[in-house]
Amino acid sequence: MMGTLSQRNHAITALTNERGFGALIMVIWIVVMLMAIAGEFSYSMKTEINIMTNFKEEEEAYRLALAGMEKAKMELLLMKEPAYVYLGENSSLILGEPDEEDQLVIERKGELETGTFSYTLADEEGKININTATQQQIRAILLESGVEVEEVDTITDSIMDWRDGNDLHMVNGAEEDYYQSLDPPYSSKDGSFYAIEELLLVKGMTPEILYGLKGEEDGEIIYTGLIDLFTVVGSGRTNINTAQETVLEILFGTDNALNIATQREAGPITRPIANGQVTSSYFTVLSTGTNRDGSISRTVKAVMQLQNKTLEIHYWNDNYTG
Repeated sequence: MMGTLSQRNHAITALTNERGFGALIMVIWIVVMLMAIAGEFSYSMKTEINIMTNFKEEEEAYRLALAGMEKAKMELLLMKEPAYVYLGENSSLILGEPDEEDQLVIERKGELETGTFSYTLADEEGKININTATQQQIRAILLESGVEVEEVDTITDSIMDWRDGNDLHMVNGAEEDYYQSLDPPYSSKDGSFYAIEELLLVKGMTPEILYGLKGEEDGEIIYTGLIDLFTVVGSGRTNINTAQETVLEILFGTDNALNIATQREAGPITRPIANGQVTSSYFTVLSTGTNRDGSISRTVKAVMQLQNKTLEIHYWNDNYTG
């Protein structure tokens, strides 16, 4: 009898110990789970805070870039029309009469409470219009910019096919069938280029060819970049004061280009020539805003036309990365 009671007590004690141990394991497991949840919540909160902070700083940089854009607009609107446009020191664009003593000089940068901004102006009429350029002119520009001969034929013909109004492709070109075979597929334009960046859709074109490329080790120029040679806007006549020598040679021939370059060294040319002008009305503005600690920047690009003291926006990119 006593033995049986003792055995029962021992069994109850063992069961109690097992239950106690199980409860302890359960408590430990719950604590571990709560710690994991708390850690995950803390990480999520930190991530969300970082995202919100980055968004706020991105927005600040964007607003700063817009401030620079507004200052650029002001500079353009203060010009006399027709606007003499030529290159000054470090190839910076000068707006106004070359011999004007009280010429307006505007610093193309600024500082606000949230950070800084700076902008550049480029003359679109110192370039060749890709929508009206001849096949020979396009080919010459590509060769001068560093593109290999075998690639030149493909890109030249593909540009011609892209802007023409039919679906017949040239010998080395591409039309709808080619672009529809890509992943993802898209359609051939068969119309004028709207923006110079549209060239990236053309068969054979690469960002390196469009924007330029230098060697990583020696800094040697591999591609000079088409972005400074081609445009999609303009009056049809090239500003001989702002055009690169490559453009001058292709449009006016080597001897005339040399003569123009020599004249420019003595000062801005004030008289137009056949197919060449000294005034401009189409400009590209690149405005970059940078937050206070310099960690985040944002660039806005716009192509504008100045006419009758008003500015018409032909192209706008809120987040330019070119």
